[in-house]
Amino acid sequence: MVPQARHSLHYGWVIFGLSFLNLVTEGGLKSTVPVLYVALRDSFQWSAAITSSVFSLAGLVGALGAPLLGQLLDRWGPRYLFPVGGLLIGLGWCASSCVTDLWPLLLFYSVVATIGENSISSFTTAATLAPWFPRTRGWMLGLADAGSPLGAVLFLPLAQWLISTIGWRVTFRILGAVFFLMVGPANFLLQRRPPLRRIVTEPGGAAVPQTLPPTPPASPSAAPPTYPSGSAPAAVEPTPWRQIVRQPPVWGLVLARLCATLGTHLTSVHLVAFFIAAGYDPVLAAAAIAGVGVVSVVGRPLSGALSDVLGREVMYTVGLGMHIGAILLVLTVGDGQRWWPLLLFVGLAGLSDGIGGLVVGAKAGDLFPATSLGVVMGLVQMGRGVGIMAGPLLGGLLFDLQGNYQMAFLLAVALVTVAIGCMWGVRWTAGQAGPSCASLAELKRGT
Repeated sequence: MVPQARHSLHYGWVIFGLSFLNLVTEGGLKSTVPVLYVALRDSFQWSAAITSSVFSLAGLVGALGAPLLGQLLDRWGPRYLFPVGGLLIGLGWCASSCVTDLWPLLLFYSVVATIGENSISSFTTAATLAPWFPRTRGWMLGLADAGSPLGAVLFLPLAQWLISTIGWRVTFRILGAVFFLMVGPANFLLQRRPPLRRIVTEPGGAAVPQTLPPTPPASPSAAPPTYPSGSAPAAVEPTPWRQIVRQPPVWGLVLARLCATLGTHLTSVHLVAFFIAAGYDPVLAAAAIAGVGVVSVVGRPLSGALSDVLGREVMYTVGLGMHIGAILLVLTVGDGQRWWPLLLFVGLAGLSDGIGGLVVGAKAGDLFPATSLGVVMGLVQMGRGVGIMAGPLLGGLLFDLQGNYQMAFLLAVALVTVAIGCMWGVRWTAGQAGPSCASLAELKRGT
């Protein structure tokens, strides 16, 4: 059993490399939205509302489709789901390059390509990577998550240069092919399911990890176990999604992700406009936002590693507390004259950027077995999608009603605070739901 365990641990690094590459691709896809928005608006002479509908529909599709994608991940496995996702991205982007009206763009970009993007996004990465590193899943998820801001750094200027040089239609075709090649072949050839393991107690009470033999399907009436005191075993029989959605910790994670995303997107989309309204130079405001992404390349792995040591709830509280501090800082002392508030904002926001997703993903890996993680993270992603869709609209509405961002920023602080409470609620409800694993320490040492 020892050589097999070593092989499994070694191959986990291959899965990490694939996960990092997938998130670089996702970061590139998300980062191109601002430049695509301008290119489409100017090319078709659409209003801001009509052009925005392309990206708003993408957020809605991502929210509604995430639970189904999570279920497909559990059923098909990442080896097949991720290449299909890459193919949908390539087809969606290439087909979008030929559109002459709004509705085909809504179909190919907002639906087809968005389903592909969500197939290889952070929630499927968490469900795929977490079981391979039960002792350091926060650290590994944080390292992999650094691929998202790296993708933004690589593809945002590339997309802008290509659009300025050869036009948006050819840019769509080139980037669609690049995104497919980054995701499809490598995942199909190298992706694997996590090792199937269980704990067997030998005479004398010693717990020994063993390869899990094929097992019959779970009883429809069985609820998925949670493991509040440590990490779930890598393999437990698949559980019907109807039983998963009855678990209180699942909805605690969904609410934590929803409230945190809604709070952050209330402000993030409007930050440049806020800084400009406060009197800062537009270039300096944009540089501050870019600086947040640069700092987050270091902040995400650091946050993940600290969550392994300090605990998920503590790190979630500290990280989102820094985000609250960043919001209050720019709201109270961002006067357009002093540069140090922007510098401090970059540090606080960068170190806390992405922490909501990676800590929630690590917590889900702690509580639920690998064969249920796809559905669990799909539901969590649904909450994130709703937050992405509603946050910018709510922030803009509050600005239109008041003429400033004060109420939007204060509401963001309140929502992020609620998210922290939801995460601590997950810890309490996990202790009340499902059996705990009696041999978690031995399992960790064995794996």
